[in-house]
Amino acid sequence: MRFHYRISWKFLRFVERLLFGMRIYGDDKVPRAGGVIIASNHVSYNDPPMVGSAVPRELHFLAKEELFANPVFAALIRSYNAIPVKRATGDVGALKKAVGLLKEGKAMIMFPEGTRSLSGRFLKPKPGVGMIASMADVPVVPTYVAGTNNLGAAFTRKRPLVIRFGEPVIPAEIRSRSGSDKEAYMAISAEAMKRIKELAEEENRGKDSREEDSKEREDGSKTV
Repeated sequence: MRFHYRISWKFLRFVERLLFGMRIYGDDKVPRAGGVIIASNHVSYNDPPMVGSAVPRELHFLAKEELFANPVFAALIRSYNAIPVKRATGDVGALKKAVGLLKEGKAMIMFPEGTRSLSGRFLKPKPGVGMIASMADVPVVPTYVAGTNNLGAAFTRKRPLVIRFGEPVIPAEIRSRSGSDKEAYMAISAEAMKRIKELAEEENRGKDSREEDSKEREDGSKTV
């Protein structure tokens, strides 16, 4: 990591744990070197920095072109590896930039759903993550994030801020089972989304278990 990125990474990670009780699971699933896509569900504008603080590597990310209108803010987010993308059109330049960075061994965060889910429910994946992963031939690490859309609840510990990483999706394995490139792109994105949902189920099971343990401790203390 570059110096200013590492300082910001450490500071944000400390603040999130202190204020919001952030819990991170499975970060050992993230390759420490080589190109990789961190593919996360998307529920809040807070997702990129908060997922980024959980990843033990410097990340690059695609950001809508409108965010670069203010030159000061544009310079700031560029310093943290933001790549402008025109969402209304097929931005070939941004695509080539992303693929090139991944081939150079960089890490990127992307969202298979393509946009935020305002309801918190999972949206149907789009082929973008699969296409870029396939073209760069890099693994896709499914990532589940919860609580970033309600930091107030995380602050009071009513709803935890959680980030879970899962087993990587390997594009070559899926391409070998697909009839065309387009089918492979969609299949890779779909597999990443499937594993994100499995991570959500894993978190919910863990939450139920923690709540049961907490209740048992409370009941035990009342009988003493």
